[in-house]
Amino acid sequence: MTLPDPARAPRRDDLPWLRRRPRPAPRATSAPTGAVRAPAQASAPPAAAAPAAPARPLVAPDAPPARPLVAPDAPPARPLTGPGPGQASASLPAPGPGVSSLDLAPPSAPAATRPAAGRRTGTRRRRSAADGDPVLGWQPRRARADRPVLLTRERPTVVLTPVQSGVGALRITSIVSEQVGDLTLGALCTLADGSATLLDANRDMSAAPAGARSPVVSAAGRDLSVDLRQVRALRRLVVVAFSPTSAVVTWGGVVRVELVGGTRVDVPLEREPQAGALVALSVVNVDGSLVLRAEDELVAGALREVGQAHGSGLRWVDAWTPVV
Repeated sequence: MTLPDPARAPRRDDLPWLRRRPRPAPRATSAPTGAVRAPAQASAPPAAAAPAAPARPLVAPDAPPARPLVAPDAPPARPLTGPGPGQASASLPAPGPGVSSLDLAPPSAPAATRPAAGRRTGTRRRRSAADGDPVLGWQPRRARADRPVLLTRERPTVVLTPVQSGVGALRITSIVSEQVGDLTLGALCTLADGSATLLDANRDMSAAPAGARSPVVSAAGRDLSVDLRQVRALRRLVVVAFSPTSAVVTWGGVVRVELVGGTRVDVPLEREPQAGALVALSVVNVDGSLVLRAEDELVAGALREVGQAHGSGLRWVDAWTPVV
């Protein structure tokens, strides 16, 4: 038998795989006792192997070259090197309490606590006289025995103390010259029970309440008198100066208020000559203390117009006479 020339044999592509193929390890077999092994036959020398052809890469024919897997238009990667000389290293701030070391954002400032709606954050300080409050800081003018008080338009009010308002009698009179003419005093009196009375001595209406044996207010001539022992029964007294004949009055002089101990309050009657009724003074009871005020109001007409202007509640028969 003629063997082919190995140089002319066809090229084999499986030789590289066969060369790397692991050979199985021989199994050890034990011969039975007393068995006789057959003499080993001499194995023929292996044939010379053909030279191996170089391995080809497993790629598809005409395949385009592979491209690197990078995003299009990606910026070039920066080398992972430390900062150069003169460059500050980019370091993250140390994590604060309650912040994880993996948080990249710096810890935010705590939100400001807002007070609940409708709740006051502090107590509002009440105003007082020490703060200059014009109402709370008002101090009434007092009447003194050693110093007469003159009520004017700029300072028309004086307040009597509870002692001055509750001891003796309060006497009201007119002090005028003969040039003034025929001038008298009357009053519209309102008591604590709401009843109203006109006091006019010229028409025999001289007591309030009318017909009382111990009147709260009484009239005699040009004088009026208030019994201060009954001051709680008095609400208001409006003192009127007028001419009983409705003549033109040359106004002048004063209306004087006198108290026990010599305390004196004067109300001037300074006006141009004119007819009418002059509301000179009002006396108001405020919790047992009498407040005197100069009104200086000239009312055209007679006592009826004065009563209507000051809300006396009286009904009138004519300009001078109320319904009793």
